[in-house]
Amino acid sequence: MIEANGVELCTEPFGDPADPPVLLIMGIGASMLWWDEGFCGLLADGGRYVIRYDHRDVGRSITYEPGRPEYTGSDLVADAAAILDGYGIPAAHVVGVSAGGAFAQLLTLEHPERVLSLALISTSPAVSTDRALPAPTEAGARSGEHTISPRRGTTTCSGRGRRGSRFPPWPSRRW
Repeated sequence: MIEANGVELCTEPFGDPADPPVLLIMGIGASMLWWDEGFCGLLADGGRYVIRYDHRDVGRSITYEPGRPEYTGSDLVADAAAILDGYGIPAAHVVGVSAGGAFAQLLTLEHPERVLSLALISTSPAVSTDRALPAPTEAGARSGEHTISPRRGTTTCSGRGRRGSRFPPWPSRRW
């Protein structure tokens, strides 16, 4: 258990603290156990010091009365930084999945000096933006490889199989 911002959070490290640190941030409502122990072990065996943890109201971390959380999303972002502090780690490689990806993005924006690299899995932008996707280039459109559709938020993909066979183009899909 780590005390972070006045609450106790359940954490579990893997590997040698002298190795480069990796902080794994899971999505809301999912236990740190979704970061499979075998996966964490593989990272540690590859020379990384891995830390996974349970958010507030999840697993063995502090819980609150159902429907009455005493925290905000900003507190969950601050908890990630406080976990690094609890382990004496000034900066880490950060991996976030789902809402954990949003927290990882916010951690990066609010404390860029704490994030060595950022890997995002199944997440969305944590801050709103009016930026549209760029239009496809002529070369990309001719190549038949991944191209961005001119319609905002869609991608059309096709590619070659391992033996050179051509897969049919995938239908445009809203991402």
